[in-house]
Amino acid sequence: MSKFVPALLCLAVLLVSGCDDGVDNADVSGTVTVDGSPIEGAVVTFQPTGGRPSVGTTDASGQYTLRYSASIDGALIGAHKVVITTERATSGGEGSEPLVEGRKEILPAKYNEATELTAQVEAGSNTIDFDLQSS
Repeated sequence: MSKFVPALLCLAVLLVSGCDDGVDNADVSGTVTVDGSPIEGAVVTFQPTGGRPSVGTTDASGQYTLRYSASIDGALIGAHKVVITTERATSGGEGSEPLVEGRKEILPAKYNEATELTAQVEAGSNTIDFDLQSS
């Protein structure tokens, strides 16, 4: 019986510590405004120099929270190029799917296809706001 105690102790430590997702990331959230007003439905993408991007979508109050993957919140720690876009294609409207109307890009290219936005993600919790101008 005594030789099972170390094995049980090791198993307990593994269960308590959980699994390491192997991603050096941190929580990122913030608010996006355009000319001082919150914008709903904008897609915020943080693209690190190397690695997978993180994405979030703004709600009615302009707030976003980044997701690295379906099961991991946040963004990789380090420098990021930031892209914010409002363009979307029409989708849904078939069967029980609600129709989502398409929308042309309303933000200047300096925030998306020719972005000038950058952000630094630090360890811990990050609040990164963007106050954009429509012109």
